[in-house]
Amino acid sequence: MRTPTDRHLPPDREAFRSAEPPTGRVLVIAPTRAACETIELALGLHLETYLETHHGPRVRALARAGAGFGIVAGTGTGKTLAIRLIAEEVVGQAGTVPLRVGVVNREREATPELPTWNVIIVTTGIARRWFQNGDILPHDTLVIDEIHQTSAELELCLALGKRAGCRFIWLSATVDPALYARYLDSADVLEVQAFDPRKVATVTLVRREPLAFLDATFLLAVEKERRGVGVFLPTRAAVEQAALHTRTLEPRIHAAHYHGGEPLRALRPFLEGPPPLPYLLAMTAAGQSALNVQGLDTVVIEDSRFANVIERGRNVLTRVPLGNNELLQMAGRVHGRVEGGRVFILSQRELDFFALRPTGPEFQLAGDPERVALTAAALGVRADTLDLPVPLDVPTYRRVFQRLQARGIVDEQGRLTSYGRAVETLPVERAWAELLVQAEDSLLPFLAVCSAIDSLHRMTREARDLAGVEVAGSDHLTAYALYAEAYQEAGFIGEVYGLARHLFHAEKLERWAERRGVLVKALEEAALVTAGVYRSVGVALPEHLPPVDGDVYRRFADLLARVMPFDLVIDERTAAGEQARVAKTSVCGNWGAVTGVLRYFADRSGTPHASIDGTHLPADLLRTYAHRAEAGILYDPWHLSLVVEWRVTSAGFELEREREVLSTWGPERVDRARHALAEAMARGEAEHPAVRRNQPGIDEVREVWRRSGGRTAKLGVPELTALYAAQLGDVTSMDAFHAHPLALDLEAVLPREVRERFLALPDTVDLHGERVELDYEVERDEHGTPFGVVWLHLSEELARTLVEEDLPLVDRPVRLLVGHGRDAVRADTLFELQELLDLMDPSDGFD
Repeated sequence: MRTPTDRHLPPDREAFRSAEPPTGRVLVIAPTRAACETIELALGLHLETYLETHHGPRVRALARAGAGFGIVAGTGTGKTLAIRLIAEEVVGQAGTVPLRVGVVNREREATPELPTWNVIIVTTGIARRWFQNGDILPHDTLVIDEIHQTSAELELCLALGKRAGCRFIWLSATVDPALYARYLDSADVLEVQAFDPRKVATVTLVRREPLAFLDATFLLAVEKERRGVGVFLPTRAAVEQAALHTRTLEPRIHAAHYHGGEPLRALRPFLEGPPPLPYLLAMTAAGQSALNVQGLDTVVIEDSRFANVIERGRNVLTRVPLGNNELLQMAGRVHGRVEGGRVFILSQRELDFFALRPTGPEFQLAGDPERVALTAAALGVRADTLDLPVPLDVPTYRRVFQRLQARGIVDEQGRLTSYGRAVETLPVERAWAELLVQAEDSLLPFLAVCSAIDSLHRMTREARDLAGVEVAGSDHLTAYALYAEAYQEAGFIGEVYGLARHLFHAEKLERWAERRGVLVKALEEAALVTAGVYRSVGVALPEHLPPVDGDVYRRFADLLARVMPFDLVIDERTAAGEQARVAKTSVCGNWGAVTGVLRYFADRSGTPHASIDGTHLPADLLRTYAHRAEAGILYDPWHLSLVVEWRVTSAGFELEREREVLSTWGPERVDRARHALAEAMARGEAEHPAVRRNQPGIDEVREVWRRSGGRTAKLGVPELTALYAAQLGDVTSMDAFHAHPLALDLEAVLPREVRERFLALPDTVDLHGERVELDYEVERDEHGTPFGVVWLHLSEELARTLVEEDLPLVDRPVRLLVGHGRDAVRADTLFELQELLDLMDPSDGFD
């Protein structure tokens, strides 16, 4: 088993923990790596911002006061630059102590200089690891930038910071601050808006689809008026399509797109210097929340987004309308900031934009119970002891905890095992980390790259060319093959922040990516994570990536089948029997076993569906590593013998059942064999002379039980099983069983005089000269107490002519029945019975 090291933890832990500046240390937690770099830059700048000009003294006073506080300020007011003001007051009065700033993220590992920094900027993932390892202490001040950009990691950091007793200073854009102020014990909240009432935008609600709205008329007006247009759409495909549509319809408009799969350098013309007017920039939420695009005076917003809705512990990707915060932030790019600003909201609902008010944050933690469980295990605490910002889904958490325990990641006390610590150290998802820890060295290049790629689907565009690289049956290895070819075509080994990494020649890579239909940013991200994996396992980054062949596929699939860290779908069904289709963009076939990540999404009607992409596992591999367990011993009438059943299972699927005929059995099976034989006797299934011989007496005891109203011995299957089992003793073979007399002492069960008394009750009664059959039964009252009833089997003619006084007087309630079997009419009273008969169609009378 590999024992990787976490390169992002402080090298000298004790020095880091004891490095306390005169008034404390500032830990800035940022939502992304790019945000870390922006904050580092901001801490070195002294620019005049709206926030500092109008509220600088108050910000400094709040920072000096020692209590937590929040700043809610609109886009462009200078929130990020205000971190410098805060840090100067926290680490030394008004800048008398110089700021020593450093960044730790995936690109920039912890260094020996870390204990000397008094301002440390980290991503949420790094902060969470430091909390788990006890490296963040009560004297640290936590500055949470862009706190409204919720994520499971950020929300865990908030809970862990509260547990450590840290002070929180938080910054946010458009959000209702009440929840954060309460949850983080904020002494004050500074709310700032740089809204100019003279620059109120014209807001228009339009009931059209995006491409229909971006018609020739609209685009011609944009071109003539030399407008800068931002179009906010929910998906990657939509923004690419909008940009292409615009270039095709109106080539004189500079049209571009940006989403999470694109490198930020694609937007440099819009971010630096005078923008290329007129332009149209289509963006997903990745752009609207973080970019200040120059020259923007028109915003087009599709009122739609994809959110993770938690249903029965599952993350279901669902299309929902935009929330107030998103609409206000997107429109706020021009509303109140630009003269002549225009906002078009493409929506099918009634919407009063000017009545919108900020709402509270939408937390993500509920959808990631595994992260909660692993974090709690690393801390050695129960998850329900953490003061989380959202209620813990206890049943789902328990299921996840049990799964992690079964995988050997957490122990019975709820702490990480040595295996669990090795897995948790690696900078990739838990499933890939398990594979990396358990894999042979020759598979490391394939696993490192695959673990760094979210999915083949998210790596490629809709129009893609996989010829020559597709590995039929494996999305994982196809993604690796794409990365390997990109590296071969345009890559080299270089250094970033002194760390080795696969780098790419930008122009060569873009030409290759355009031909293949691959997202450049996905490759750059994969290179970053791949380098982190190699450093964690202490192996030099390879200069050459091996090709995928049949042997690699077999060994890769063998590892997946042996470790089985992912979900498994067989013939497009989950182990629970739910349908889970193989994704349309997958290179796996629809039939057979596919292991990968199950993703849930809702269709337009809100109905959830599941899909999977991953790697096909041959049936023989599944069986090789399947779990074979004894399911039980039972009597098989076909073999007239006991058989032991074995279940062959894999990841919750029952692959097959095996049966082994038992003619003899050892002492370890005596109790189960005795019970199986006794139960088969009680059900009348066993081939034994005593079954037929004892049946008349058994039937008599059961009849007496019915006639007694449930007061005598019942002698049902459980009771009869116990009687037979008591006689079987230590029978250890079928021959001994057949030779055993198994005579029942029914006198001991029910004395003869008791039987005779109840059997003497009448079997029939005479009504109007007709013999009516009586059946005795047992019912139970609302408390479960048994009582006796008697059923009168009447002909239809007799039932219609009887009156209440004709019914026999007996010691128990009378029930009435007309007809036979499924066609019978039953009632508790004569009046009810006659009413039911009157409602019958005459043609449906009883024969």
